[in-house]
Amino acid sequence: MVHLPIHLAWEAKVGGPVNYRWMYSVERYMHKLKGYVHNKSRPEGSIAEGYIAEECLTFCSRYLHGIETKFNGPERNYDGDSLSRNTSSFQIFCMFGQPFGKANMQELSNDLLNAAIFYILQNCEDVQSFISEHKNILSEKGVRNIDNIHKCEFSSWFHKRIGDAYNENDEGIDINMLALARGPERRVICYPGYNINGFRFHTRDRDENKKTQNCGVMVKGEGNEGELSYYGIILDIIELRYTGGNKVTLFRCDWYDTSREGIGYRKDRYGIVSVNTTQKLHTNEPFVLASQVTQVYYIKGLKDPTWATVSEIKPRNLYEIPENEEEPYQEEYVVYDVCESHSKDDFEDIDWNKHGVEDMIVE
Repeated sequence: MVHLPIHLAWEAKVGGPVNYRWMYSVERYMHKLKGYVHNKSRPEGSIAEGYIAEECLTFCSRYLHGIETKFNGPERNYDGDSLSRNTSSFQIFCMFGQPFGKANMQELSNDLLNAAIFYILQNCEDVQSFISEHKNILSEKGVRNIDNIHKCEFSSWFHKRIGDAYNENDEGIDINMLALARGPERRVICYPGYNINGFRFHTRDRDENKKTQNCGVMVKGEGNEGELSYYGIILDIIELRYTGGNKVTLFRCDWYDTSREGIGYRKDRYGIVSVNTTQKLHTNEPFVLASQVTQVYYIKGLKDPTWATVSEIKPRNLYEIPENEEEPYQEEYVVYDVCESHSKDDFEDIDWNKHGVEDMIVE
């Protein structure tokens, strides 16, 4: 392999950029033509008939409307279109995503159901004013541990508060707010997979016997020292159903302990994060909205298999397009150079040969 730095540089000098002369596209097309051969005694005829059949099907498929073909089929991580999404004006009910796999009904326990309801309310923008109102009421009563009391009593207080306002014909309370306050059904729908934001998520049970890994998630949160990233594995993909056909999708995850650096996680000098798979985060908030997470996968360490390196995944067919930035005012002033025109006769006396170097013959 020592000769490659010499030959590759010589090839680039003689032949130019490699993307104009490589054979990958030709080799792929030859592989496609070989796939048409079903009668090995007549390979040329098989290729000719297969090519004609492919051309006919391609021509006809362009005139078939409303039928899925290879030209108009959905992408692999298809997360629904505008017709399948909820058009509600309520932010929490406008989540998009596409579940897949066999669905099954389950009944959540009281603790999990209360934790799911509280998390949905806390992450709904339309409920933030009621959260502040309830905390102010607790503060006026002289309650010391406001956060714990708020977590235990807010759901029931919010249910009564919205119900009374709706009965009094309050204009600020609509049917969607009432549906959110009444809460979801106890029986939920669980899916083994979910597509959202260009990611394809699987539960841990679905990933158990697969070579690929799609159950790792990361969510940005707040810790004692500011912004903190939480890493975990999806246990269940849960769809909660509200009245009026409204739905909310949650991921129930098993979180790694990222609150203690050196014990639960560590970061090297290159910024690469590793988590200790034996240290789990003991929390009463296992849920996260499907729209809040990004996908990661874990690579087991060679020296210590209990530690896994975290690698983030880029979404499929989604791109971060930068916003249009204002150009400097200097760019508004364009300087035009006036070039003199030359006739053909002006170049006759120019010597195009390069002197001082040895000649090189290109075969």
